[in-house]
Amino acid sequence: MKVGALALGVLLALASPVQSHRLDEYLQATRLAFSLDRVVVELDLTPGVSVAPQIFAMVDRDGDGRVSPIEIEGYARRVLQDLSLQIDGRLSSLTLVRAESPSWDEFGEGLGTIHVEAFTDTAFRKGRHRVVYVNAHEPAIGVYLVNALIPSIADVTIGAEHRDALQRRIDLDVDVTASFDPASWLMLTSAAVAAVVILRRYRPNSAGRMNVRRLAADSSRPD
Repeated sequence: MKVGALALGVLLALASPVQSHRLDEYLQATRLAFSLDRVVVELDLTPGVSVAPQIFAMVDRDGDGRVSPIEIEGYARRVLQDLSLQIDGRLSSLTLVRAESPSWDEFGEGLGTIHVEAFTDTAFRKGRHRVVYVNAHEPAIGVYLVNALIPSIADVTIGAEHRDALQRRIDLDVDVTASFDPASWLMLTSAAVAAVVILRRYRPNSAGRMNVRRLAADSSRPD
């Protein structure tokens, strides 16, 4: 019941700004995803019909009416420069991993959405952490929405959340019940690799017995 109610609340929060999205606004919806070693920022940017030419011109820098991979990557990096992510009072840099742009036809109809995804690596220790996210991209025409996704692992939970009136900023608590230990992760990975090597070396033959590879010459063999 709690999960269902929370999901319904997120859907309602997403629906309200979309329903009130006007032609002269630039809707910017952020989703934050948390794990023990990473924070992912997913951003959907949808310009209304009236501001679509302005936004498209920012993306299509050479003015040829098409968006190249280099152009959308450049715009996405500009967006990231306007975002701020702090973890426990320390500013975290964001690394771009995905940038997608719609066509001009989609822009012109007010249906085109730019997708930007970035992440920052972090090693959350056991305890409570304070995360602050701020979106300062195109404030003159921007309308904003920000939500934290439900973590996919039980070791991480989202606590209290506080947003400003415009939803450009969110302050939230992230509760961690197990620390991320890079050394332990490396040991587990090494053990898994070793297990694969052993399984490949010792394979059962057609009689169900272990077929062991000969690693050295048989010393009893005559010269």
